[in-house]
Amino acid sequence: MQVLSYLWQVTLHSCTMGIIFYGWVSRVGLPSGRTRMQLLALLLTLPLVTAAIPGRAAVEFGERLAWFNSARLLAVPLPFHFQAGHVMALAGLFFVLVTVWQEVLPALRPIGGNAPAAPDDVVAQVRAKRGWECCDVRVTHPEAIALATGGRPGRPTLLVSRGALEKLTAEEFAAVLTHEHAHWLEGRWWRTHLLFAARLLQACNPAALWAFREYCNEVELECDAAAVAEHDSRMFARILLRLYQETDGRDVAARAALRRRVDELTATETPERDLPPFTVPVVALVMLGVLPWLV
Repeated sequence: MQVLSYLWQVTLHSCTMGIIFYGWVSRVGLPSGRTRMQLLALLLTLPLVTAAIPGRAAVEFGERLAWFNSARLLAVPLPFHFQAGHVMALAGLFFVLVTVWQEVLPALRPIGGNAPAAPDDVVAQVRAKRGWECCDVRVTHPEAIALATGGRPGRPTLLVSRGALEKLTAEEFAAVLTHEHAHWLEGRWWRTHLLFAARLLQACNPAALWAFREYCNEVELECDAAAVAEHDSRMFARILLRLYQETDGRDVAARAALRRRVDELTATETPERDLPPFTVPVVALVMLGVLPWLV
């Protein structure tokens, strides 16, 4: 019961922080970049801390000291002898199932499998990248353009679709390869996997689901920037448009993410200036002072 109570507190704090974050970011027009990524990481981790502060579970704290006591909300009666707490529990169970289906099961699936090895020239091109000297390169059968990485530092795996080898020119393939390689640079692999672990601890939390997917989109944009730093941005945007056209129309989230990446690459207006570096510590301190009073 204590675990369920803790998870509810995490969800309450995360959703509160998520609403504040979304409204504030929309108001100031915060562009994609390092500050936005740090704020999303804070949204994924800080509620795990504020919900664990001792003394908050006491009845006296909730009744006399807390600014908001969610026990009253959860006890609101509904038809057929239900309470609002039952609806929240069903919603939490739904998001647990979504997490297992869309995130846990794909992560457990072995990458590469029995896929054949890539041609020697492709392997040589891949292993010339820093840190990929031992990369296992495999070719998958789909005719669509696709590259994906897996594994862990020291033993990475790159999957290249047959469509990518046949449809991309040498320069286009090099640009996409630079993007995939960027996922393994500057600590991106470690940060993403640590935040994924924090996400799994909050499997019932819709705000954590949204925040982690937004963080992954920011990582993709950062890797796009690494690719266009070495290759033509218009060429890379055309590759993304081809990926967009090949993506199943029912996969709304994937198509929206690709569309956003294309828009970022082709934007002609100068984005809003990033916020000062002390923004994230200030936000963390403010939330540390506010969230513990919500129970």
